[in-house]
Amino acid sequence: MDRKNLLKGTLVYSLSNVITKAGSIVFLPIMTRILTVEEYGIIGTLAPVTTFLTVILGLGIYNAQMKQYVVLKDDKKELGSYLFSSNFLLIIINAAFLLFLMTSVSESVFSRIPGLDKITYSPYVILSAAIATVNVFNILAIRFFRMQKKYTQVALGSLLSFFSNYMLAIFFISRMKLGVTGYLAANLAAVLLLFLYYAKGYFSNFRLPVRARYIKYSLKNGIPLVFIELTDQVVNLSDRLVLLMFLDFKIVGYYTLAYTGGRVLSVVTGSFIDSWTPEFYEIMCSDREDKNVTGILEEFIAILTVVCVFAQIFSPELIMMIFPAKFYNAIEFMPVILPAVVIQAFYCLDYFFHFHEESWYIIFLTLFCMIFNLVFNFLLIPVFGALTAAWTTLVAFLLRAVLEMILIRKKYNVRFNYKKLILYLIIMVNPVIIYLGSADISLVKFLIKLGYLLVVLKLVVNRRVYSKILNILNKIRRKFQR
Repeated sequence: MDRKNLLKGTLVYSLSNVITKAGSIVFLPIMTRILTVEEYGIIGTLAPVTTFLTVILGLGIYNAQMKQYVVLKDDKKELGSYLFSSNFLLIIINAAFLLFLMTSVSESVFSRIPGLDKITYSPYVILSAAIATVNVFNILAIRFFRMQKKYTQVALGSLLSFFSNYMLAIFFISRMKLGVTGYLAANLAAVLLLFLYYAKGYFSNFRLPVRARYIKYSLKNGIPLVFIELTDQVVNLSDRLVLLMFLDFKIVGYYTLAYTGGRVLSVVTGSFIDSWTPEFYEIMCSDREDKNVTGILEEFIAILTVVCVFAQIFSPELIMMIFPAKFYNAIEFMPVILPAVVIQAFYCLDYFFHFHEESWYIIFLTLFCMIFNLVFNFLLIPVFGALTAAWTTLVAFLLRAVLEMILIRKKYNVRFNYKKLILYLIIMVNPVIIYLGSADISLVKFLIKLGYLLVVLKLVVNRRVYSKILNILNKIRRKFQR
């Protein structure tokens, strides 16, 4: 595996993601002050709706595009024909979907979904769906540029979308008093601006003719990926919808804020996996037994564990310092949601099945995870309350990761250091960490937190992990000094 390219990719993605995803945390105190808790709950429900529709409407074709790029990158004409063929299909599907949104049938369909019946169809659902259609093509362009290793172009696009989104949202909400509508309108404007930014660099690669075999290939290799993505999104969406069925938008607002806190952790998670994926495909084509694939993942989870524990135990202090008192109830969700984000990172294991063209395994794993989460949310939330949604999410992601590791070991003879992974799980999920992450703050409790963190560092951070952490921090420091 080309570690230099992997580090470069991770660094560039991390820098842009630190500014965007972690930067969005900087804007959160503003958003939580200009929006009510209920409005924030509506936005928190519509966000996974948008992502859910993006996954469906994209048909997972970006995965097929990544594989075809590796095969056709030296044949610009055939690569262009593939890109045009797959996008031609998506243009037709998304155009038809936008027309469908304008009909009364569409409104009737969405209003029959439990939870969504409490959300105004026009303009909330329509705007969310429109954002999803534009996102489909933005994702394809981003994945294409990543395969070309045009990291700077991807990073600049992310920054453009990020700042335009929040600047417009603040203006629409605080100045024009548009509330949720203003937030969604700003989001739509930002993704359209990103589309225009990427359009020339991406669409200029298209070449005629449209070939049926490329469309079939894209569907065959793309649709199974839909089930992968839907695992996370159905889990996120079902949490909010079931909470709405039995509780209210205020509870969803607390849950959403806590889940947004997990996005800070996902900065490192997403940047690593995004840069690791192209390298994974390349090494698997040359040496399927290379143990660096699993070794790097294990070291990465070790780093995530340390970051997660720090965020879990100090989240009460951070939330009380940053956010208005009306959102303090979000604290109780943090110790459970954060390790769920870490476990969610194991979705990268799906690429083993994709590479071996046995993606149908993922369909069954996804369905199992979805059904488990939905059933236990319905059964337990009315009895034990909102925190159940966080626990079912964590357990659903964990079961999926365990089942994938078992299958990967049996089918492809790829083994992980299971003892280490179990240790990391216990460190993140135990009664002590739940107590330390609770809302009551005291000096004694603060000292216990420091002691727990030191114990975790001793258990998790070996020389290799320590050197990797220092290397990443030094790279980031030098980048900022430039």
